[in-house]
Amino acid sequence: MAEPNSSYEQECQRAELLGVQPPDREEFERQRKERLEQQLAEEEAAEAALLVQQEESLHGASGKLDELNSILSSTQQRLNRFKQSACGSLTNIFTRGGSFSGTASASMDVPSSASGGGIEVPAEQPVQRQPKPRPPPTAAEVAAAKAAKRVMMDGQLDKLDAMINKADNAQLAMSEQTKQMRRITK
Repeated sequence: MAEPNSSYEQECQRAELLGVQPPDREEFERQRKERLEQQLAEEEAAEAALLVQQEESLHGASGKLDELNSILSSTQQRLNRFKQSACGSLTNIFTRGGSFSGTASASMDVPSSASGGGIEVPAEQPVQRQPKPRPPPTAAEVAAAKAAKRVMMDGQLDKLDAMINKADNAQLAMSEQTKQMRRITK
């Protein structure tokens, strides 16, 4: 079979060297067009599979950011309770006798457990090609696939924006909680 990027003239030269009948120009062009359409369809399918994989990764990362923000909210509540019971000074806690160990360690454990769970993005896996040739897609199918891909990419951009906002909120909350803990320990 002819190479995907070979021209008709090259195929005629090849046939001459091999001593075989040169291909019919119309048949050659029809086969070349089919090969190009098949190649385009395979590339579109690979891109679609990659988009689906990215969608799953975004969903997992977004869930981890939600979990982190939930932990930070819980930590803030514990810090507020700690500040109320401590009456503003660490020395008051020591004079009360032992109330520091239970409350402070509970609120101090939450951020350390949050920092241990980093966001992991799965490594890219190679796309497996199907050995069975498929009929080339129609123009309507290609247009529909491109529209679906565009919608999916827009959705992923929206999710990325939301994740950036969640990460910003988490960073602000952690910074504020760190400042509060430093004030409490002074």
